[in-house]
Amino acid sequence: MDVGVNREEEIDGKVETIFLKSTQPKQFTSVSSSSKGKKHTRESSVSTDKSFSKKVKKTDEKKKVSSTSKQLIEELLTNISNSDRSLEETSESVNNFLQLSERIDHAETKNEKASWSLIFSYFIFRKAVFKRYKELKLEYGKNRFQALVKSEVREAISEAKYSDEALRKRMERSEKIYKIFNSIGKEKIVQIKSTLSDFILNLTKDEKDYVIAEILKWKVWYKCTVSFSSA
Repeated sequence: MDVGVNREEEIDGKVETIFLKSTQPKQFTSVSSSSKGKKHTRESSVSTDKSFSKKVKKTDEKKKVSSTSKQLIEELLTNISNSDRSLEETSESVNNFLQLSERIDHAETKNEKASWSLIFSYFIFRKAVFKRYKELKLEYGKNRFQALVKSEVREAISEAKYSDEALRKRMERSEKIYKIFNSIGKEKIVQIKSTLSDFILNLTKDEKDYVIAEILKWKVWYKCTVSFSSA
């Protein structure tokens, strides 16, 4: 910043005022490169730690899911003999969506040991929906028959009992269960022993496909082994 100083001098008999500049050194506020480097290092370290924590968490979650999936597969491959675990074939003839939905509600009130019963309730609910699909498919186009069945389910189960969102979730879960056990055999439902029904109902698409693939591969291997032994 420049500071001015006035000084009077006599030049050729005249007094004149001369403005003199006094320049003071400018002051700067700076951060040393070393300080900047330390700050940057700290920020990078915090960012790295957070990223690492997220990766570890995701890895742990994957391990947990994988472990539970393997447990489910082991149970589905283990035959059990239990008179209390018989699939009620007669119930599959029920076409009333409300009754089938209420069966799911009833199964949900049981303890964890009855997980297989809840899964079977979802299975027969979806089987009834699928049966209705086939009945209407020949008469209506793909989009139309699906809309009609959805409408029939909605009419049977009032909004007072289940909201649109809750009913949609029930339909999605039942479809997942039906695809699994229609592929590997519904008789395997009774083999569910300790795997919680919530885990099975919330399987992702990849997990669902993994379970189906592992069971089917075992079936192929077993069939080949039996054929080779009997040859």
